[in-house]
Amino acid sequence: MRGMVTALAVAAAMMLVAAPADASSPSVDQRLAAATTARDAKLARVQELQARLTALQERYDRIESLAGRAALALVTTSRAEQAAEQAVAVAQQQLDERIRAAYEVGFGTTIQAMLSADHFADLATIQEYSARTLSVDQTVIAAGRVAETELATRRAEAAGARAALAPTQRKLAALLAEMRATLAEAQRVAELANIDVAQLEAERQALADAAARQVGRNALAAGVTGRDQSGLLALLGPTGGMTCETPGGLRETGKSFTGYASWYGWDFAGQSTANGAIFDPTLFTAANRWLPFGTFLRIHYGDKCAIVLVNDRGPYGHLERVIDLSMASAHYLGVGVSWVTADILVPKEIPA
Repeated sequence: MRGMVTALAVAAAMMLVAAPADASSPSVDQRLAAATTARDAKLARVQELQARLTALQERYDRIESLAGRAALALVTTSRAEQAAEQAVAVAQQQLDERIRAAYEVGFGTTIQAMLSADHFADLATIQEYSARTLSVDQTVIAAGRVAETELATRRAEAAGARAALAPTQRKLAALLAEMRATLAEAQRVAELANIDVAQLEAERQALADAAARQVGRNALAAGVTGRDQSGLLALLGPTGGMTCETPGGLRETGKSFTGYASWYGWDFAGQSTANGAIFDPTLFTAANRWLPFGTFLRIHYGDKCAIVLVNDRGPYGHLERVIDLSMASAHYLGVGVSWVTADILVPKEIPA
């Protein structure tokens, strides 16, 4: 009996092994094919999102260049407005002083002086003084009117520059939001498909940098014009830095260094540099990681030299690069990412 049970158990086990699998359950090959198809679809979606992100970035770069120019125009007009306000204040002060003097002297004092004159020459002097005082008053009034007219013009220009910057800033903000959403979706899909996200992380950092530049232009639109560095820039001399000679206001230190130079341009225009001045890519300035602000460098490249003012910090991310030149100075020299020699120059006197 025991042997019969064992035989039946073996027979049952053999029947189970031989029985075909449930037709509704996918095979390993089928599951692998489905997984591969799903992964390929995710990969295709990531590539589609990356292409979209690239197109958005190219559009953003074009508009940001326009925003940089608009921001610099705003800086220029805002400073002109401040100068016009100062001229009006000076004219008003001069007029107040004339009115105060006329009040203190008074018409009666002039008559008294005429009555007490001993000679016709004295009368002539008193009359000339009165006429000159009146003439000067008219001159001061005329100067005040000119200053007020100039101020109205500059205020209108500044308002126009702010109005021109505002819609560009809104476009950039909208594009930035769209790029962030696109990048977030791409990263989510890439993680699901186990795709390398290093490139997407780099793009995330680029968006963070763009957002920082956006903040800088918003500050300009709010009326921040940055530190005035015109006194230092004047030390570049009549060539504006396009020379191998040492300008009269600078002296050589006998120190120099070498390394790779790169450059930055309109993408950063209108942003605040590390020393508080506004970055203008058309000026001969530069960023360096260690030199004091207000130092000058004579950059040698090929058979050309350019003298630049250090007013920013950088370059970062590429430690082999020792200087980031402004667009204008780099283009003048013909520098892309190039090995240069830099002589350190300093002002003979610190500009006021």
